[in-house]
Amino acid sequence: MKNLAFRFLWIAFLSLWIQPAVAQEMTKQDYLELSKKQKNTGFILLGGGAAAVIAGSVLFSENFCIWGCTNSEDKLAATGAALALGGGVAMLVSIPSFINSSKNATRAAQLSLVRETLPGPRIAPQIPRSYLSIQMSIPISKR
Repeated sequence: MKNLAFRFLWIAFLSLWIQPAVAQEMTKQDYLELSKKQKNTGFILLGGGAAAVIAGSVLFSENFCIWGCTNSEDKLAATGAALALGGGVAMLVSIPSFINSSKNATRAAQLSLVRETLPGPRIAPQIPRSYLSIQMSIPISKR
């Protein structure tokens, strides 16, 4: 049984290097969708964490006592403290989500399709004066 488990783990470990790494180019729309999802995740974590901090603080403050506490009061106070601490951690975890959302929104803004006009006089009305081009902007300064 040990030998079988060892072989399975060894094959799983080796398969990490066998799989080809495929890099996929992300479009502007992909970056915008990813930014929206990350921002939504950040707001959910922030709101849920704030609610947990408030609920945990109320639970802790109503059941906290130093001397002469019952066992249920001690358990409820500990539960409130743990809930408040977990909410604080959830609020802190939301920060990287907002940062990544901002970075992806910036990446989406850098790649865009623009309609350019042809320079020079208009000779034939059948020839279109504008063409579609890809514009890439490189921000020089941080905002």
